Amino acid sequence: MRDALSYDVYKALRHAYHNIRKELHNRLAENGITWPQFHALYHIGDDGIPTHELAKELKCNASNMTGLIDRMVENNWVYRASCAQDRRVWIIKLTDEGKALKVKLIPKHQKNIEELLGVLDQHELQELKTLLNKLVKQEN
Repeated sequence: MRDALSYDVYKALRHAYHNIRKELHNRLAENGITWPQFHALYHIGDDGIPTHELAKELKCNASNMTGLIDRMVENNWVYRASCAQDRRVWIIKLTDEGKALKVKLIPKHQKNIEELLGVLDQHELQELKTLLNKLVKQEN
């Protein structure tokens, strides 16, 4: 019986994650940006970020990174600057338009998360957080 319940919980967790992620991606798309582009925008700080570090943050390889950055350059959200210490390294920096988009979208994204999780009250959110952290620590 516990095996069936464990599997039901797993399916519910997977389904909830998929639905929330899909809705967040759709809401970003309404703003003309994809999830990978938003994720990149989020990780590019004021001083920029080397391409290889951004790839690590996004958990993608260099070939995917090139296409992603190319599209973001075309949208005038970022530009490539050479690294003064190592000419082989490109630093990805935000344009003024990219900075404005980031300032606009991050609070909107956080509000979307709060809205989607708003079906739970504060006590339920805290309990869910505790239980999920317990599952995560089990993996370590």
